[in-house]
Amino acid sequence: MSIYAASIGTFAGICLGYAFLYLFVGLRRQLDRRLNLFFALFAFGYAGTLLIGIWYRSQDTVADYLAVSRWDGLFIWLAFVSLNWFVAEYTEVKPKWYLWGFTAVFSITILAAMLNPTLTFVDMPVMTGIPLPWAEEVPTLTGEENLWGILLLLLQLITLVFIVIAGVRQWRRGEKQAALFLLAGMSWFILALLYEILAEAGLWVYVPLAETGFLGIAVAMSLQMANQAIKAEEALATSERNLEAQVHQRTAELEQAQEKLIDQTRESAVIGERQRIARDLHDDVTQTIYSASLIAEVLPQVWERSPAEGQRNLEKLRQLVRGALGEMRTMLFELRPSALENADVETLLPQLADAFSGRTRIPVSVTMRSTSPLPPDANVAFYRVAQEALNNIAKHADASQVSLDFVQNNGQARLTIADNGRGFDPAAVSTEGLGLNIMQERAAASGAQLNIDSRPGAGTKLIMFWQAPEAVQKGVES
Repeated sequence: MSIYAASIGTFAGICLGYAFLYLFVGLRRQLDRRLNLFFALFAFGYAGTLLIGIWYRSQDTVADYLAVSRWDGLFIWLAFVSLNWFVAEYTEVKPKWYLWGFTAVFSITILAAMLNPTLTFVDMPVMTGIPLPWAEEVPTLTGEENLWGILLLLLQLITLVFIVIAGVRQWRRGEKQAALFLLAGMSWFILALLYEILAEAGLWVYVPLAETGFLGIAVAMSLQMANQAIKAEEALATSERNLEAQVHQRTAELEQAQEKLIDQTRESAVIGERQRIARDLHDDVTQTIYSASLIAEVLPQVWERSPAEGQRNLEKLRQLVRGALGEMRTMLFELRPSALENADVETLLPQLADAFSGRTRIPVSVTMRSTSPLPPDANVAFYRVAQEALNNIAKHADASQVSLDFVQNNGQARLTIADNGRGFDPAAVSTEGLGLNIMQERAAASGAQLNIDSRPGAGTKLIMFWQAPEAVQKGVES
């Protein structure tokens, strides 16, 4: 193998390595996907021109040279078009009129040259040999170029001008390091081109450096993109470490708060109820707020990496906060058992309805008609039954409307909760699964009766009827 072929083959191998590397990165990573894929296409195109160049420079006749070189147009098209789009993506200088116009004109020119390899010459070119410094000669075609040849050269020069302008604008925008890599890669092509022009004029010994001109861009851009990828991975690793540290810290704080709450509740006369509330607070509300705080902390980083994923996390954050707010309104009230026992139903039931609506976003129509307060045990019973009924609606009913009606007068009280959900067959559903046994026990403990009317597809209606003992006694005597 000649020194020329070995050297150009080495350069092509380097470009192919970059091409496969960034094609893999572009297909696997969401971040900078277009940038990596455009660079991979450019590297494939440039490597193809070098390999085709070795092939057609080994031919002996003009006809063979032209037959092989026509395939070079395909790789030249891929290299120049993808290079323009890569630079636009890299510098964020994206004049669409230029990019699409260049792509169209260059495509037409290259296609015409591939169909007719002599199209760019006025007359049939002749083959001459170019002596190299190491006693080797490579063939090339010489001849007067026509307008097609001048247009092809002009389009290539336009690419160089666009790269320089985009790099300068990137520099002025403050991204000096990124612009420096781009312009440094271009400088090798310009120097190689000037050297070859002077060598063809006989001022210097000819060496085909122009064929390796874009190698500078390939190497410089690969180093810069690798540097950016490393920095992004380091930033992500740092963010993950900080997040883990915050998780450990918040977990420790949460455990301390839970222990403190348990210690306080054990000193209370209602230790059983307080412990239940503490567990609910830890399992539901605190975990919800904790999850929301973590999402809020990492949301800017997620949004920067993927706006679509950031939008999904933002919606999740909104739902978590709204649900926690509704639950806190109820749990903060329950943390004071004496207040729960002494509060009237007109305060308790609307409070539950507000918490339910805040958590599920299902509207609740509330009607309260009461003329006198109920005993504490009746207050708690109505509250707990209503609470369990609303929880069942949230979990199982798939309802869009709920009504809560409470009427109390002359020692009698009736609570009616109805929804327009899917309903169920009471005979076919386990009472334990829906907590019906618990509601029945709470109602019976306060001397009330509980009835549930439901059918599949017809919603559910719960009626709890309570009568004061003295009212019951009067009814028996009469």
